[in-house]
Amino acid sequence: MAFPVIAAAVSGGRLLEPGTDMRLLTVENFLLLPVFWMLYRRDERERRLYGYEERASWGLREAVLAIAGAVCISRGVNYFLALTFLPQLFPGYRAVSEGISRCGFWSQAAAVVVSAPLLEEVLMRGLVYGRLKEALGKPRTAMAVSALAFGMFHGNVVQGIYAFAVGLFFARVYEACGTLFLPVLAHAAVNAASLLESRAGWTKGLQGVPGAYYLLTAGFLLLGMFCWRYFERK
Repeated sequence: MAFPVIAAAVSGGRLLEPGTDMRLLTVENFLLLPVFWMLYRRDERERRLYGYEERASWGLREAVLAIAGAVCISRGVNYFLALTFLPQLFPGYRAVSEGISRCGFWSQAAAVVVSAPLLEEVLMRGLVYGRLKEALGKPRTAMAVSALAFGMFHGNVVQGIYAFAVGLFFARVYEACGTLFLPVLAHAAVNAASLLESRAGWTKGLQGVPGAYYLLTAGFLLLGMFCWRYFERK
């Protein structure tokens, strides 16, 4: 965690300038990842020692539905929030979005599509959710609390609600399939979809079509709930 401070001091502040901070974040994430991974693997060894080993159970269908469900839920919740008063009442997310958009495409992709999903899933699903489930003894309660922590981790109300929704889905996928690989894959897909949409502006063309935006929002949410139900039954 001291790395950004040291790097900024050594570079005379250049590494904190717009356009370079995503590179710094990527390096920071990869420095933190081995620490959280070590803790996660230690938890797994202790669970096996006491007979609580979780066996992975997934295939191509689960991978496709994890990606599709995560993207649909994230887009649906995002579009729904845009229809409410919350973006105007809590505009803090705009500073985060603008800071990311000032960086180059590959810097953004490395930070939000590669390093962030790896780090955040090991931390939030592997460690936080895993330990909450042991402490509370109730997977659904642990999902809700870990998703709330994931939302608060994002630091503003709009992104927090969005992260809470997708965090619930990531935890559900992890609980159903017993592997962190699928939440990481789904998380990367969510961030990639957001990044590509911010670049392409797909929804701008729908503004002139009456009702199209509402139908798209409802369609994404319904498809996301279908995928959720699949993992809940599994």
